[in-house]
Amino acid sequence: MPLCGGSKTVQRKLVLLGDGASGKTSLLNVFTRGYFPTVYEPTVFENYVHDDTDLIVLCYSVDSKDSLENVESKWVGEIADNCPGVKLVLVALKCDLRQQDEDEPEEGDAAQAAADGNAQREKPPTISYDEGLEVAKRIGASRYLECSAMKNRGVNEAFTEAARVALSVKKEREDNKCTIM
Repeated sequence: MPLCGGSKTVQRKLVLLGDGASGKTSLLNVFTRGYFPTVYEPTVFENYVHDDTDLIVLCYSVDSKDSLENVESKWVGEIADNCPGVKLVLVALKCDLRQQDEDEPEEGDAAQAAADGNAQREKPPTISYDEGLEVAKRIGASRYLECSAMKNRGVNEAFTEAARVALSVKKEREDNKCTIM
């Protein structure tokens, strides 16, 4: 006889999707293993069939406008074609890079570096919270979340909220298949 009543385990399948180098693998490493990988190793891209996918966690990097644009121009279309009706959560990754934008050198320091010929190429500004939220609204995401795997900020919250959305989905025992190519 179960100690906590007759409750059974509820399982939901979450799939992380987004551009390469957006931070998905680092996010998973920090959440599941508790460490941030110091060496970048690209995850091998393959075509997958995601049977019974309950939720797609769509990821982009705050330092890549392309990765956010691809959320709407590439990933949402593929999801609609291959996983119709699957709920979405949009997650901004690498949010620690916003702090680095704020910590850039003072105007005099930049002028001195340019005079010395040591000026670095100017980095494009990071994507703001409001820009990400707007995209989340346009694509009909159930949640918009932000985190930094490197600083371990918002990682547990991202998965907790994603799990809440996934648990809100009623399971239908059909032959639901989700194919991402």
